Amino acid sequence: MEQELKLQILDPSPAAWEKISQHPLLALGTTSPLQLHALYYDSRDGALQRARLAYRVRREGKEWVATLKAEGQSAGGLHQRPEWNVTVFSSEADLRVFTDSDAVALLAPFLDLALQVILETRFERLESRVDRVDGSQILVALDRGEIVANGLREPILEVELELATGEAAAVLEMGAELCLALPLLPDGESKMFRGLRLAGLIPTDAGTMRYQTPPLRRHENAGKAFSRLLIQQSQQAISEARQHSTDNSTQTLHQLRKTVRSLRALLRFCRALDADNRLGSARQELADWFHQQNIRRDHEVLAMYWEALATDTGTEVIPLRSWLIVQAEATPAHLGQCAAAILKLWARLLRAALYSDQDLQHYAEMHLRRQDRQLMAAGDAAKTAASFHAMRIRIKNWRYVILALGDIWPSKDSKTLLKLLSALQEISGAVHDADMARQHLAELATSRKHGLAFSAGMLMGYLHARKSRQRKKFFRYWERLENAPRPWG
Repeated sequence: MEQELKLQILDPSPAAWEKISQHPLLALGTTSPLQLHALYYDSRDGALQRARLAYRVRREGKEWVATLKAEGQSAGGLHQRPEWNVTVFSSEADLRVFTDSDAVALLAPFLDLALQVILETRFERLESRVDRVDGSQILVALDRGEIVANGLREPILEVELELATGEAAAVLEMGAELCLALPLLPDGESKMFRGLRLAGLIPTDAGTMRYQTPPLRRHENAGKAFSRLLIQQSQQAISEARQHSTDNSTQTLHQLRKTVRSLRALLRFCRALDADNRLGSARQELADWFHQQNIRRDHEVLAMYWEALATDTGTEVIPLRSWLIVQAEATPAHLGQCAAAILKLWARLLRAALYSDQDLQHYAEMHLRRQDRQLMAAGDAAKTAASFHAMRIRIKNWRYVILALGDIWPSKDSKTLLKLLSALQEISGAVHDADMARQHLAELATSRKHGLAFSAGMLMGYLHARKSRQRKKFFRYWERLENAPRPWG
């Protein structure tokens, strides 16, 4: 079983390559590069691909090696799948070279296929073997080259950490250290997957293979269930971090922040299952990254408000919008920091799952009732901006937990409750945006930059007037929430 973490190099510059190749953790030293040339085969109608099989023959130095990979899982950059390797005499396609009984059984229906080259990879590789403190051994491969398919080319620039011996957690921990120090992010796409897309054999918007986690069950152990749920959300967050690194849009950052918020809400909710506080540092690291991004989020939201307001009123959009975007972009995304925290969390859950002597439904409902009482008390006390903001955070956390645990309440009651919480979250967010606008725009509104000052004052006034309406709307929905049935009632 192959288990490897693939890390994409985000900076293609020679300086970044030098920094990565010389990093002491990779232990590459003065290793000579190995030249690799791989041919990937399939039938004209893609029979192997439909069977979730990958077959290649690769020149590795002076040898040709045939490789068969079967269906596995790829999530959060961690690839796990059965693999068989056989040394062969040439690059000619021949499925009969595999003699392992499992491989023979998989290939039996395809032995008479007419195979052809569907894509190629050509790259140089630096290799090393790293011994970790837990006794695990990791094979390091630093690759630079290209994928060739359908007359098109796409660069290869990546680090692979393959587990030779030990636990999968070891590659995640090493990946976390590397993401924190170098321009790297976990990548769920294999070279073959990218090649298939380049060749036009799969849709350009096709996602990488995802592992479908089984649904939550009411009577499963609470510790194991939350461990699985946290790993699943960690994998989703890493995938979204990689997506944001690709297009750097407001939408992708917003989606990443939502998933990290949900992950933090779940971590807080299951703290009672983490008696030794093993996840405490990961919780704090995720909180640190999230709060760093607040300024960027605030300025991007203000830019969207201003664009809509200026368009509606016939006011010039660009000066204030440009100023807000510059302020937003001054806050780096620090995706490596985010990925490192998540990889460490994932590794700790693999090494030791959370513990509970309760089933999932009992634990969840007991703690949701407690949060329910706390939320209602916070609503009664929400008289100041600070207390209102604290109540808003409680609403968001409660909603994210109920969403994550939805499998155990397939009822209309949970849908009604979630709709109310979603509405309250949106409305309280609008109130927060008005407070945030004053914080970021007050100085600009009184500056001598006449055009910017006028626009900033106009936006502040609009959001302040909107705030009073939103607060009234909030408490109408709050009354409905107080009387709404709970799915655990």
